Amino acid sequence: MMGKRLHQSYEEDDSYQITQPKEIELSQKTNTQTAENANLEYKNLIYRHQQMKEVVNDRKKVPVFPQQNILANQKGMLLPQSTLEELKLYTSQVEWNCPVGEAVKIFKANPILPGIIITQEHQFVGIISRRLFFEYMSRPHSWQLFSKFPINAIYQLIKKPTIILPINTPIVEAAKQSLQRSPELLYEPIAVENEQGEYQILDVHNLMTAQSEIHESLTAALMQAEIKYRCIYENAVDGIFQTTPDGQYISVNPALARIYGYNSPEEMIHSITNIDRQLYVEPNRRHEFMAAIEKNRSVSQFESQVYRRDGSIIWISENARAVYNENGSLLYYEGAVEDITERKQAEVALRHSEAKLRKQATELATTLHQLKQTQAKLIQTEKMSTLGQLLAGVAHEINNPVNAISNNLPCLTQCVQGLLELLAIYEQIISEETPEIIAKKAEIEFDYIQEDLPRIMSAMSASSERIREIALSLRNFSRMDEGKKKLADIHQGIDSTLLILHHRLKAKGELPEIKIIKNYGELPHVKCALGQLSQVFINLIGNSIDALEQRIKQNDPNTPAPTIWIGTEVVDKNRVRICIADNGQGIAEENLPQLFEPFYTTKPVGKGTGLGLSISKQIITEKHGGKIECHSKLGEGAKFLIELPISQSE
Repeated sequence: MMGKRLHQSYEEDDSYQITQPKEIELSQKTNTQTAENANLEYKNLIYRHQQMKEVVNDRKKVPVFPQQNILANQKGMLLPQSTLEELKLYTSQVEWNCPVGEAVKIFKANPILPGIIITQEHQFVGIISRRLFFEYMSRPHSWQLFSKFPINAIYQLIKKPTIILPINTPIVEAAKQSLQRSPELLYEPIAVENEQGEYQILDVHNLMTAQSEIHESLTAALMQAEIKYRCIYENAVDGIFQTTPDGQYISVNPALARIYGYNSPEEMIHSITNIDRQLYVEPNRRHEFMAAIEKNRSVSQFESQVYRRDGSIIWISENARAVYNENGSLLYYEGAVEDITERKQAEVALRHSEAKLRKQATELATTLHQLKQTQAKLIQTEKMSTLGQLLAGVAHEINNPVNAISNNLPCLTQCVQGLLELLAIYEQIISEETPEIIAKKAEIEFDYIQEDLPRIMSAMSASSERIREIALSLRNFSRMDEGKKKLADIHQGIDSTLLILHHRLKAKGELPEIKIIKNYGELPHVKCALGQLSQVFINLIGNSIDALEQRIKQNDPNTPAPTIWIGTEVVDKNRVRICIADNGQGIAEENLPQLFEPFYTTKPVGKGTGLGLSISKQIITEKHGGKIECHSKLGEGAKFLIELPISQSE
C-alpha cells in the first residue's frame, strides 16, 4: 500500500516532473562537495600526523616524558577495538516496487545519504547507492525511461555485489574488507546487520574517516610509547646497548657512553669496532658472554672487567639476551650494563676486613685460650704455692724435734744399755732379793723390759729416720714452685711423690692396698725443675688412684688387683721416657683428644677440676720442651708417656 501511495503521489505531481533534472544536478553537486570535504578532512589528518611525527623526531621538543596518556584527554576517540556500532549508520529504505521518484525525494531530503536499502516485503534485497543511482538517472533519456517504473527496474540494472557485515565488526576489519573490493566498487556503501536482524547503511567515507581516526590514535599511542621509551633510553642510569654478533655496537645510550668514558654514543660507536679486543680486559670474555647467551638465550649479572676510554679498568655487570628473526637466525644482542666498580671495591675492602677480623678473632681466641690456661695455672700455682709454704712450715716444725730425738737417741740407747749392765752387776753381787725388789720386778715385768728395751730403742731410731725422710720429701715438694732448672734425680722426685701419696695407697676399709711396681732404668740426672715435675707426678699418680678406686667400687669380681706401674728408660742420647700406667677403668677413645684441654674432666661432678692434666701438659711441653701423651681404652686402664730432654737451655 505504501508503494502504491507513493507512486500515485508521484504521478499527480507535475511540477516535480519539470524540476526533476535540476534536482538531480543539485544532488550531484552536493555529492561532489561532500566528497571534496571528506578528502580535505583526510588531508588534514595526514598533515596533523606528519606534524606529530616531526615532534617525536625532534628531541628538543620532547625533553621529558608526558605525565598523562595522550588518548586519555581525547574522549570519544575511536580505538583499534572500536566496532561499526560506534559509526553513523543510515536506515533509509524503500520497497522494491516503489517508484523511482520516491528514491529521488529521499536523496533530496538527505544530501549526504550514501544509498537506500531495497526491501521486498520488508526483507533485505540490496542497496542502491547514491552515486550509481544519479549516474544512471543523469544519462540522456534515463529520466523519461525510468520515471514511471518501480525502483527495482533501475536496481536490476545498476546493482553491484554488496558487503554485509555484522554490527560488532571492528572498524579496522571492515575497512580492510572494503579496500579489498575492485576499484569501481571502492566507494559503494556497506550493509550493516544489527543483532535484531535489521539492516543499515554505512558510508564508506565515514568508514575511511573512522579508520583514519583509529590510525591517528594508534600513531599517537606509538608516539607516546616512543617518547616514553626514548626518555627511558636517554635518561637511564644504566647503560643500554645493541651489538652485532661479530662484536660491533649498533646503538648505545648516553649512560653507557658515560660509563665507558666517551663524550657521546656516536663517539663510542665510532671508536669501538671490536668489543672482544678493545673492551674486555680478560681475553675471550666476549666469547664466554656469547656462549652463555647461546646456552640460556640470556645472561644475568655477567660480571667482567673492561677498559674505559682513558685506559682505566672498571667492573661492569651485564644483563643481556639474544634477538632472533622469524627463521631463527641471530640478529643482535641487546641488554643493560651497570657500573659495579664501587661495589667490587667495597667487596674487596669487605674481604680484607673480614680476613682482618678473622685473624683478630683467631688471635683473640688464642689469647683467650692462653688466658684460660694462665688463669688455671695461676690458680693451681697459687694453690700449690700456699700448700708448699704450708708443707715447708710443717717440715721445718717436724724437723726440729725429730732432729732432737734423732740426735739424743744414740745417747739414750747408750745410757739405757749402761743401766741394764749396772743392774746385771747388782744381780750378781746381791744374792738375795728383798720382797720389795721381787714385787717391783714383777710389777714392771723386768725380764720383758730387759729383753725388749733394745728393740724399742732400735724401732725408735728407725722411726725417727722415717720422719726425717718424710720431712725431707715435704721440704723438697715445698720447693716445687721454683722455676729454676737444675740437674736432678727423676727417681727421687717420683719416690718423694709416692711418699706423699702413701696414705692413699694403703688399704682403707673395703679398699684394698694399691700396689706400686717400679721398673726404673739407669737414668742420668736430668736438667729440670724437679718441683714442677713432682706436681706432674702427683697429678698423674693421683688420677690413677682415682681411676682404680672407681673401678673397685663397681664390685666386679673379675676386677684385677689394683696396680700402678712406674717405669723409666733412656730413649736416646738426649731423651728419657717416664711411663705411668694403671689397670683402672680407662678412658673412652672419643675423650682422648680433649683430655689435656683446660677444665675438661672425665671424673664425676665435683670430683675433679679439669686443671691437673692441662697444667701437666703445660709444664712438660712449654717449661721443659718435652711431650706427654695418653693411650687408653675404656675398661683396659690408662698409660701416660712423658718424654723429657736430658739437657736443655734456659
